[in-house]
Amino acid sequence: MKEKVYVDRLFAGYEDTPDIVDFKEEIAGNLKERVHELVAAGLYEEDAFTKAAEELGDITAIADDAGKKKRKEAIGQMYMKVKPPVTKRTAGGFAAASGLLLLAVGLAAYSLFSGEGHASAYAVPSILLSVACGLFAYFGLTQETAAHYAMKRGRSLVYGLVCMLALLGVALGGMSFLPGGLFRPLAIGVGAVFILCAICALVYLIATETKRQKPWLAAMVTRSIENAIGLHESMVDPANAARFGAASGGLWILAVAIWITLRVVFGWQYAWLVFLFALSAQVFMAAALFDRKK
Repeated sequence: MKEKVYVDRLFAGYEDTPDIVDFKEEIAGNLKERVHELVAAGLYEEDAFTKAAEELGDITAIADDAGKKKRKEAIGQMYMKVKPPVTKRTAGGFAAASGLLLLAVGLAAYSLFSGEGHASAYAVPSILLSVACGLFAYFGLTQETAAHYAMKRGRSLVYGLVCMLALLGVALGGMSFLPGGLFRPLAIGVGAVFILCAICALVYLIATETKRQKPWLAAMVTRSIENAIGLHESMVDPANAARFGAASGGLWILAVAIWITLRVVFGWQYAWLVFLFALSAQVFMAAALFDRKK
């Protein structure tokens, strides 16, 4: 309710045309979504509302000359400029993961430069590296971004464990080639099982993934899809295809004629450059012929 009152006051000097009414509803809905996010992040409701309103900026200027679709994109761009703050929990997780990563690299470098090539010398660095990557995955997915909501902790934890399992499989297979490593077929087999399990788990997670994209990005995604479809329709249009084929045929006939001439006069040293220019000309020709606006 507070969001609607705020938006109505912003547009007090505007006539309530159907477009303006739709625009106001869109803004109020997005504003409400953002307030809920900030409250969930720990802000009081009043502070969350004030911050969300500040992030939107001057929205009335958009209503003057922009269409409905363009306005949705503009709202999305306003929110995209706002980078959600990194939580203390995420910062601490990244710091711990970075420490483990540096420790793993340091131990591996020490083993390498000290001449210790035994497989056991790389076991601890491999484990530390796997744990570090798992922590990066977990804390990265639980952190809200400008484009996506934070993933639930349980699901993020599974992603982190999958990363750890895959890296352990790679490390186990690699260490089997070092002196003192496990029986090579066994080590490679166990490592392959780890990697296969990680891949299967990752496929399942991706297949069951819920949408975390923020609502104000939907208009921009839809716009991109429409542009791609329009370009495809332009490229498969028979008239465009016929013009492009005729122009390409003429271009390559001319290129072959110039190549023969240069081949006779200057030799192969310079003649081959003709084909590079012809290929470049065909790319620019395609870009001009299949221009979306045309």
